[in-house]
Amino acid sequence: MNKTPSADESQQMLKWLNQNRQMLLDLYKNQYIAYNANGLIAHSENLREVIKLAEASEQLFVIYLVPRRTASIQILPIRFRTVARHDWQPNYHVKLKHKDIEVSTIMLVDSGAELSLISFKLGQDLGYALADAESTLLAETIGGRVEYVLRNVEMTIDEHSFIAAVAWLQTNTGGEQLLLGREVVFDKFNIEFRQADEQIIFTWRGDN
Repeated sequence: MNKTPSADESQQMLKWLNQNRQMLLDLYKNQYIAYNANGLIAHSENLREVIKLAEASEQLFVIYLVPRRTASIQILPIRFRTVARHDWQPNYHVKLKHKDIEVSTIMLVDSGAELSLISFKLGQDLGYALADAESTLLAETIGGRVEYVLRNVEMTIDEHSFIAAVAWLQTNTGGEQLLLGREVVFDKFNIEFRQADEQIIFTWRGDN
């Protein structure tokens, strides 16, 4: 089982990802990659295959699902071209677990999102399925409506584990951005954004 990276290891891996994002977008669209601060370990459209290859390497790793589209920041169906010179995204390493599938990935910390969000593909690969006759829910976004269903997932952030609800998208938005929203997460942690230092600090509050 892949261990959770330390705070320093996490920062080094995020630095590698930020420095190599364009290369990943050019070569590995819509694929899962396993990587660490030293580089790419494995890649495939099959999540289980990537985890197996990465674990066989006996290296510390995290998983990232490379978006289909390039050259923009993508949140739900809206694509914004950056106007800032500081090219940094507030991503953080989060481990997601459902039944026997566990994936260490990165999520965009979004204080404007009520719920955390996972893509349709990742939800499928984690083993989620719609129940017979289950109805989808509708959410309003700037770009229109998206369909989703609620699922519980075990999250681990900085070695602290808890159960949180996520919105599993049923609408193909054209992107695979994972969002870490306020529900449960922002009650468990105090979160400080330090953009100038390209750092996010999670301070555990516990169950109080």
